[in-house]
Amino acid sequence: MGIDFGAVQEIDIGQMVKHNGNGEFLISLDIPRSNQGSSECLLIRNGIVFIICKSDEGSVVIDSKEYILSNNSLIVLPENHIVTIHTGLLSNSNIIAVSLDYILNMPSPIDTAIFSYSRYRSVIRVSDDKFNDLQSYYRFIYKESKEQSKYQAEIIQSIFYALVLEIVGEFERVFEGAGPAHIKSDSLSDRFFQLLATNYKKSRSVKFYAEKLNLTPKYLSTAIKRATGRPILDWIHEAILIDAKMLLRTTDMTVQEIADQLNFSSPSAFVQFFKKHTGKTPRSL
Repeated sequence: MGIDFGAVQEIDIGQMVKHNGNGEFLISLDIPRSNQGSSECLLIRNGIVFIICKSDEGSVVIDSKEYILSNNSLIVLPENHIVTIHTGLLSNSNIIAVSLDYILNMPSPIDTAIFSYSRYRSVIRVSDDKFNDLQSYYRFIYKESKEQSKYQAEIIQSIFYALVLEIVGEFERVFEGAGPAHIKSDSLSDRFFQLLATNYKKSRSVKFYAEKLNLTPKYLSTAIKRATGRPILDWIHEAILIDAKMLLRTTDMTVQEIADQLNFSSPSAFVQFFKKHTGKTPRSL
C-alpha cells in the first residue's frame, strides 16, 4: 500500500498539550480533518496516542502495515511513524494523547515496553472484561479533567499510570504469552517484531533473527523492507535507542551500566552507537 507523503498531517503532541489550557500533559486528540468520512494520514511527533476502540470495522495502517480491527481493539499509535486512520474511528473511540515528557515525569517510570511494543504491533484485541476496565479508567480521567479539584493533576496522573500499566500487561500477554513457534500469524514481519521485542538487548545482528526464523539474512532483510518500507537495521537500532533514551532520562544509571544492560562491548561502543544515530552524546540528551 503506497503512502502519499505530501498528504501527511504532522501532529505534534508536545505542542498541542502546551496549548491545552490547564497546564497538563494529558489531552484528548483533536485532529483537523480534511473531509468528514475520509481517512487521515498522520505523523505523530513528541508523544504517544492511546485509542480504546469498540468498533470492529475498518483498519489502521502504520508504515504501510495494515491492522484489521476486531471487536474491543486497543490501538497505540507510536511517535515518528506514518499512520493512516479513518476519521469515523477517531470520532467513535475513547482517545488519550500524551507527550513523552508527561510519561517521563511520572513518579515511577512506565516500563519502556509501551514504547517498544507499540512500534511492532500497534493494534491488539482485549477481552470484554478488560475492555470495560480500560473504558472505566478513561471515564475517570475524562470526568476528573472536567472538574476543578485541588489535586486534579495528581489524581489524573495516578489513574493514567494505572491505565498504562494495564495496557502494558495486555501487550505482554500478546508478545510473551507464547513462544515464537506458537505465534498465531502467517506474517513474517509479525514474527520478526515478536522476536525483536524480546531479544533486542541480546543481539543487534540481522543474522541472529534470521536464524531464529530459519531464513537467510538477505531474505529476511528484503521481506522486512518490503513489508514496512524501512530497512531491518532501522528497526533493530530504534528498539535499542528507545530503551537507551528512557534509561538516560528516567534513571541514575551510568553510561557503563546502560552499556552493560544493552549488551554493548564497552561504554565507548555504546557512546559511538548513540552519537551515530542521534547526533548527540548520551549525557547531552
